[in-house]
This record gives sequence, structure tokens and C-alpha cells, in this order.
Amino acid sequence: MDGKFDFNVKKRLSEWIGRDSQFELLYKLSRDGGAPEKFHELCDDNDPTVTIFYNTDNNVYGGYTSLSWKSEGGWCMDKLSFLFKLYTNKRWEPRKCPLLKTNNYTNVFFSSGSGPWFENLRSFDNFVDKTFGYYSLSTDGLFDGDYYDMGGENAQSVANGHNNVTDLEVYLVKDGPLELDVSWRDPPEWTLKASEELKELITNYMPFEEVDIPEANILLLGQVGAGKSSFLNTINSIFKGRMSSRACTGSTENSLTKSFEKFRVRNPATKTYLKFRICDTRGVEEGFSIKSEDLGFILDGNLPNHYTFNPVEKATPKVPGFIKDPTLKDRMHAVVFVIDGSTFDVLPEGIIKKLKEMKTFVVERGAPQLVFLTKMDKVCKLVEKDISNVYLSEVVQSAVSRVADVIGIPRSHVLPVQNYEKETKLQTNLNILALGALHQALMFADDFLENQYELEN
Repeated sequence: MDGKFDFNVKKRLSEWIGRDSQFELLYKLSRDGGAPEKFHELCDDNDPTVTIFYNTDNNVYGGYTSLSWKSEGGWCMDKLSFLFKLYTNKRWEPRKCPLLKTNNYTNVFFSSGSGPWFENLRSFDNFVDKTFGYYSLSTDGLFDGDYYDMGGENAQSVANGHNNVTDLEVYLVKDGPLELDVSWRDPPEWTLKASEELKELITNYMPFEEVDIPEANILLLGQVGAGKSSFLNTINSIFKGRMSSRACTGSTENSLTKSFEKFRVRNPATKTYLKFRICDTRGVEEGFSIKSEDLGFILDGNLPNHYTFNPVEKATPKVPGFIKDPTLKDRMHAVVFVIDGSTFDVLPEGIIKKLKEMKTFVVERGAPQLVFLTKMDKVCKLVEKDISNVYLSEVVQSAVSRVADVIGIPRSHVLPVQNYEKETKLQTNLNILALGALHQALMFADDFLENQYELEN
């Protein structure tokens, strides 16, 4: 079972170690050879490490030490060391075997003439070479339970009574979020060309032609500070080719957006506006949010651009500029809930309840919904390091699933997004996420417009 060090193994080892961990391959027997000198060259002074044995009978097992491997020192005591098994005859049967509570003896051996060496699990001393398709490693004390608590396991149940392996690997354990082996969602191409192609798609976008309206309206809803206005600024920055701040943004307990604003995005190359509007609203906060009547008027196209929300009174047809007989061009064609992925788990119940109420209003009007899950750099350190890791992050995947479950929306409708906040220059990968999310919202808007056309014809 060579190469079986997959996500399940990494996740289980992280649980046993007690923290999310990343694993860097230091030494591989089949690649680097069976000379103890090579093992020490690659592994000494690195800690902690896990050593994985791949048995010829499809058993996978190993050992963990918090100590650095050394070329000298003899037997040492590592109180954090443990042995483990992962697969038995190809079956996933993980078990951790910690040190016996009564054991006060040394349990990890350091010598220039040996490979990784635990009591109850030894590898090789002197040079070892492959014969008959495997490496014959030591069976001295193999899983005999003298030092580690085997929980009823033994050499027979763990390794079929031998230590003949097709390979052995040593991994450095590093702090950090788990990285999936394969993307949890099909990723885009993280290239400048892909970014420019998305930008061109949006530049050339026209609303569903049969309905003959000038622009698609995308409504943003969400909690205070989630990044609704920042998303508008991000899109505007991408098309201007520089940082832009048309919408007021910042860090505050109360919403900085006080009015209903229907923003256009201008194409500097043609000096014309693109065929959509991003509609910003006051953020949802405890004690105050958009009144249900106001939201209904926005969705139906009654409220005029620049309408200022009244914290005390709901909107009425007496509002200046109120559109009494709105047409399809005035309505909202797609709704995006903008949610802060880094704080969603601690959102007050009142805010979650309000978001669900808003979703009900949207569903009743037949408008498609998306979620833009923001602040991915704060959700996962792996993504903070490189935004292109967003679809390799188990943390982001879990956040998407939690939001989808709570809000009641398909997972495919929850899109990770990173707005410009601390950056001073445009970044290709960040642009790709934002443009991809906007393009999906426009496609959903077209679906809504097509539905309305069929209803009326």
C-alpha cells in the first residue's frame, strides 16, 4: 500500500498529535535508499516526526516522536511518543498506542548506524536493501506491548507477524491547517489569462435578451462588517485597474451603509457602464436591520435609488421617488447574502434568525440566492498564505458546509470570496475569486429573467 498517506491519515494523525498539522516528506526508503547515513542526513534535527511503515500484506503502521532524530545519543525517553496502526489488510482500522502509564523507560533510539527506531517498532540498523520486492526490517520486540499500550493488539494483528515493507516514510510535522489531497470543488485556472477571460465575460455581459432591460440588479444582503460594500469596491478596483473606494467601508459595530444604493461599474476602456448594478443595503445588526416591508419594496423594485433607511419607521408609498408600478427592470434579479466566514460560528442567534427571514422573502419572490463567504484569509492560514489554496482547505470546505446548512442553501451556491482590504496592489488570484462569484450571480440573474419571460409569454 505505497503512497497511502492521504487526507484521512493526516486528519487522524493530527487528532492524535493534538493539533491541526501539515506533513512534509523528509525521507522515503524506496527513493533515498536504505543507508542509515542518508536517513540521518535528511531527518536529523527535525522534530517532531512521524514514521510510516508500508507492510507487504497491506498493513500500514508507524510511530511518532516529538524528539529530533540524531546520529548519537543512544536510548532516550520521549513521553509524547506513540505507535499507531492505520490499515490492516487494506481495511481502515486506525488505533493509537500510547506509552504505558507505568513506563518510565527510554523508548526512542538514536544511532548513526540505524534508521528510525522505537521500542516495539524498529526499522533497520546498518544498510538495508530490497530483496524479493521488499525490505526486511527488524522484528525485535515488534508490537509486544512492553513499552506501548497496544490495547490488545500485537504483531500478528497489526503487521501479520512480520516487518517486511515495500516502503518506509518519515514526515516532519508542522503546525498548520490540513490540506486536502484533491480539491473539494473544481478550481479555476489561477492564471492572469483566466482572470482576463472572466473580466471580458463580465464586460460583454448583457441581460437575458428577450426581456429587453438595460441592466441586471444584484442585491447584497448580510451582517454588518461582512464585506458587502467591500465587494463592490473590489469589483470596481478590478475594472479600474487600481484600488478604488467608491463605497464607504471600515470596521465598526454599526452599519456604515445607511441607504439603498444601486452602484454601476464603469469600463474605463470604453467609458461606458457595464450592464449590471450592484445594490448595497444597510447591514444586519442586533437591534436593527432592514425592516421586512423595506426589503419587500426593494425586491419588488418600489424603493428609489439613494433611499435612506429609517431606523424607526418602515418605508411607505409616500417615500419621495417611490415607484408605484415597478416593471421587471426595477426588481432585484438575484440576491447575494454576504457572510463573514471567520465569525459565522459566533454570530448571535438574532442575526441568523433575521438572515433566514430575509431568505424567506427572497424565496417567495422567486429570486435566486447565493452566498458570498468572505474573509477567507481569516478562516484558514493556508488560504492566508496563498488564496489559490481555498479549494484545498478542509477548514474552508467545512465553513461552506456549515453556512449552507444553517442558511438552507445548496453548497454549490456558497462561494468563497476574498475582498481587497489590506492589499495595496491588485492580485490575480483574488481577482479570479471575485470575478467568478460575480459572474455566477449574473448567470443566476439571467435564470430569473428567463423564468419571468416564460411566465409572461
